[in-house]
Amino acid sequence: MLEVSKVQKTYGDHRALRNLSFSAVDGRIVGFLGPNGAGKTTAMNILSGFMEPTSGTVRVCGMDLAKERKKALEVTGYLPENPPLYPEMTVVEYLRFTAALKGLRGRRGEEEAIRLMKLLQTEGEASKLIGRLSKGTKQRVAIAGALVGSPKVLLLDEPSNGLDPGQTAAFKKVLKDLKTSGSTIIVSSHILSQISDLCDEMLIINRGRLIASGTAEFFEKKLSRDGGLVVDIPAPEAECRKVLENIAHICSTRYEGRTASGASEFTISGYRTDIRKELFSAIAESGLYIERLVPAGKTLEEIYLGMIEASEAEFEKARKRAEQKRTEQEKKGEDDEDDLF
Repeated sequence: MLEVSKVQKTYGDHRALRNLSFSAVDGRIVGFLGPNGAGKTTAMNILSGFMEPTSGTVRVCGMDLAKERKKALEVTGYLPENPPLYPEMTVVEYLRFTAALKGLRGRRGEEEAIRLMKLLQTEGEASKLIGRLSKGTKQRVAIAGALVGSPKVLLLDEPSNGLDPGQTAAFKKVLKDLKTSGSTIIVSSHILSQISDLCDEMLIINRGRLIASGTAEFFEKKLSRDGGLVVDIPAPEAECRKVLENIAHICSTRYEGRTASGASEFTISGYRTDIRKELFSAIAESGLYIERLVPAGKTLEEIYLGMIEASEAEFEKARKRAEQKRTEQEKKGEDDEDDLF
């Protein structure tokens, strides 16, 4: 389990992380999602013990990372965005070396290297120098290094870099198997599709601040533009409207026009219960049929981009308030430090 509480990281006047708090339980895959420069890599560096926070706490499997760093890192695996591979080592030498760093030496280290090469499908490159491998193979070797010792907490920063679609699919299966075994997995990416179809929960951050969290289904259902359903019925508008408006639970029926196939398209909204069964029955009883029925509202990508835009607007408002406050202080001869920026 991973617990993060009020973590901040500052570089001079720049705040890379702002009161970041979240928890990830065993057997879950949690995705860090945000634009480039949002603070994802800084957060991963802090969670892995590579970097110390300016303030706040990180607990790994109940251990305070600042106070029990060695023990916490023994159960943590970390794949940075730019993995520190050694080009002069062979694949098997690198994995033996990484295993030794985790306390697996001799026969145990050899067995672990073999297990991971099979798992990431790099057995054929065992004796090859890492510097001569393709980008995708190098990434698989780096992932294998992060998996040494079957860590309880696994941190992966942009893990799909360089992987082709087949390698990405195989890698996702590895992660899902690890999840089943009880590992806590954090995956950082700026690519929405990689997070939404892999992770149990998404954490969306921008400018170092957590702006939203939840499952993909949560965002689609709770944050969609209007909600409701879009239905296409191959019949004239008036005939369709008469059937739809007789369904008691429908509060709003909006005609959208004719589809390419000639069907009448409507957006239905305002209902309080699931009306799909009643909708199918009513239309069938009228002698019509439904050509298409899909949820209305924004796509997950539109929701994500909208949240980023909204957070940018909030930051801009905060910046203007801070500037105004500083100007007022200067006029009054005050020298109080503003804590917003």
